[in-house]
Amino acid sequence: MLKNSVKILLVSLRDSFLDSDRVMPPMGVMSLHSLMLDRGIESTIENDFDFDNIEKYNSYSHIGISCMTPQRDQAYKILADVKQKLSHIKVILGGPHAKYYLEDCSKLPFDHIVIGNGELALLEILTNGDSSSRILQIPISVEQMNQFPIPYRKPDFLQQYCFDIQGIPSTTILTAKGCPMKCTFCEDAKSKVFMYKPENIGRQIEQAKEAGFRGIMFFDDIFTLSKTRVQNLSQEIVKHDIYYRCFGHARSMTPEIAQMLVDSGCIETGFGAESGSQKILDFVEKRVSLKQQMDYVEICNKRGIKVKAFLMLGLPGEDKDSIQDTRKFLSFLMSHRFTSRLGREITNDFDLALFFPYKGTQIRDRIDRGKGDIDLYLALNTDQLSGFYKGTNGSSDSAVMTSSLTSQQLEASRQELLGEFKPMVVF
Repeated sequence: MLKNSVKILLVSLRDSFLDSDRVMPPMGVMSLHSLMLDRGIESTIENDFDFDNIEKYNSYSHIGISCMTPQRDQAYKILADVKQKLSHIKVILGGPHAKYYLEDCSKLPFDHIVIGNGELALLEILTNGDSSSRILQIPISVEQMNQFPIPYRKPDFLQQYCFDIQGIPSTTILTAKGCPMKCTFCEDAKSKVFMYKPENIGRQIEQAKEAGFRGIMFFDDIFTLSKTRVQNLSQEIVKHDIYYRCFGHARSMTPEIAQMLVDSGCIETGFGAESGSQKILDFVEKRVSLKQQMDYVEICNKRGIKVKAFLMLGLPGEDKDSIQDTRKFLSFLMSHRFTSRLGREITNDFDLALFFPYKGTQIRDRIDRGKGDIDLYLALNTDQLSGFYKGTNGSSDSAVMTSSLTSQQLEASRQELLGEFKPMVVF
């Protein structure tokens, strides 16, 4: 039974390590807020927590914090301040950090820790109060996910965030959750896939358009993993007359899929290239060939679709030869100049980060086992680092080394490649 005094503050933490954290809206918090309102629970989103005036939150019964690992210090400070000054408030932690750093979080006085999807877990806490478990993991089904109200996108909130796609103001939508791939550097590898129905996506697009956005960033990893999925999504998206960017995979991109993307408004794709070295790709179980990655670029560019490749240095076995292979791939990627769907002459783009060994990845697990079966080592105590992949001015936390390259050499190589190829980007 829901108590009349229940009132929750849903906190979206700031990303101080970014050039701007007003690009991607907090989709998880927006979904939870929408569900709370739908169930008659008084709820507020706070995306700029006021540490200097914490008493303003006195009327809330619960504070729910969605936390990624680079944001953990903020979450811990909110917890400490609330327990000291507003001890009647129950503090709930969720998000990736709660899931993958559960042992660390459990040692702190969070009242509840939610692992995985938060919708049903949060309703359980707010309904049953102290009788709820401290650590909750309540899965949801695909049917439930599609029945929940779509994320909160009131214009005055959503317009605080804007993602630029070739000059088009854009916002974010997820078409699915989870990823079936086995990449050993990723926390979400081999996670169960939950897909939103195309009509659900259509409602979200209309909601975004009503908030003033002409472009959509489809942010999930598996948009193009199957021809059937792309066909179903494209048939819905084309009804709404938008431009969009999505993520693809080199193993599944075909001319037919690329044409479906073009016909429904796609002007840009991103994909996890990770490395230009086949040795590295094989070791991290990317299950893709370098030729497939190059074909991906060619297929998209021939149809006016810009490609942004996401790469990392510092994966297991990285050496001077593998970095030279990545240099060759970047030279290929950035040598392409073509006419975009918007009629402009443009080039491709890329991001280049240093691998950060998050807990929950297979690579970190192998490092921690200490059996010497992996050519990657911790150069620093990762708990002393923020743990971001891309920070202000393109910075990246340097925490690993291989038998061939120190962390300093890896960062120097990253800077060299950025200096060589990044100035070539034309938007």
